Amino acid sequence: MNNNLSIDFHKLLFALSTALDISGRGVMKHHIRVALIARQIAEEHKLDQEDINIITYASLLHDIGTITFAEKNKLLDFEVKDTYDHCERGARFLKCSRLLEYLSEIVYCHHDRWDGKNRTGLAGSEIPLASRIIHLADRVDVLIDNNQYILHQRDDIIKKIKSLSGTVLDPTLVDILGHLSSQESFWLDLTAGAYDTILLNRLKHSRENVNMKDLLSVGEVFAQVIDSKSSFTHIHSRLVSMVSSRIASIAGMTPSQCQSMGVAGLLHDLGKLVVPEEILEKPGRLTTNEYNIIKSHSYYTYRVLEMVEGFEEINQWASYHHETLNGNGYPFGIKGENINNGARIMAVSDIFAALVEDRPYRPGLPRNKVEQILVDKVKQQCLDQQWVGLLLENYNLLLGVKEELNKNYNPPSPSC
Repeated sequence: MNNNLSIDFHKLLFALSTALDISGRGVMKHHIRVALIARQIAEEHKLDQEDINIITYASLLHDIGTITFAEKNKLLDFEVKDTYDHCERGARFLKCSRLLEYLSEIVYCHHDRWDGKNRTGLAGSEIPLASRIIHLADRVDVLIDNNQYILHQRDDIIKKIKSLSGTVLDPTLVDILGHLSSQESFWLDLTAGAYDTILLNRLKHSRENVNMKDLLSVGEVFAQVIDSKSSFTHIHSRLVSMVSSRIASIAGMTPSQCQSMGVAGLLHDLGKLVVPEEILEKPGRLTTNEYNIIKSHSYYTYRVLEMVEGFEEINQWASYHHETLNGNGYPFGIKGENINNGARIMAVSDIFAALVEDRPYRPGLPRNKVEQILVDKVKQQCLDQQWVGLLLENYNLLLGVKEELNKNYNPPSPSC
């Protein structure tokens, strides 16, 4: 049995980083620019290649603990305060993945001040070097005004950064940045718009075999990020993942296909990071405009996941979960035979999960109502009768998945 999937892991990190950069201001590219700045500082510091790559990876995910649009916008202020919560939350998320947990300490400390006064208890050289580099790179990026020519800003940015040297920022790293600043290419790279290409060219990237268990653990991390946006969706992605993979298993799909279905389920709502929390938490009926914003989420899931070579099948299964057999679904209006079985299973699993979960406007529905809604959607040619029938035949088993997830759920602390 093949338990590996051949993918470009660097592009997977880039894709997930892009998802983190979706906010009320659009796709900000903050993580990728911080990674580009941090990598150049690390290279100038003459670190070894492995450490440089680790700093790059951590930079791409450094604000993974930032959930709401309000938090994301606050961190774009230069003199940001109260940074600990998102650092702690991000470290906690990363520890859920065998593939990413080694980045957790770096993320945990990436806003630590050089002079101490940190909740981590660290100061000066006790703070991981990677965290200090990312902190500096992060502050440089938030100072960049995209409405002004970058070279006109260079002196002011360096002046502000130097004002924090020895207190907030590592003075040695600030000196290294000062040297880099004399190179026009350092600044022009940050506004050329080709951040992905420039950074990928600095990485030796290629497709590699990634263990499916490791890939599932990465999906678990991002499922937590997605589902944390609303208290009503705290287990949704994991529930969809487990229901869809179990249906696939019952139907006789191969173990590797079932695992891929699990990954697709964990990531199917990745695009919901574009949806404001007030819409997800709204207790009343959505307006037409609000519903249009909701409808964009599966589009963004598709565009983010299509960046990953080797994810073609997983992307379709994840992103087509709101397409319908009659062609009236979204975002692509795909119909009938163009919707593969994986996507059909995902659509049934997603609706089942949404119906049995509590929502801001109603509690989870009883079996008779869930069954009636699913059967009606078959009649309307929205869902595939085969997969609805299989779900209903195994209803109690699949409902038990929800109960088990709820039982094992640890709610985030009030600060999260």
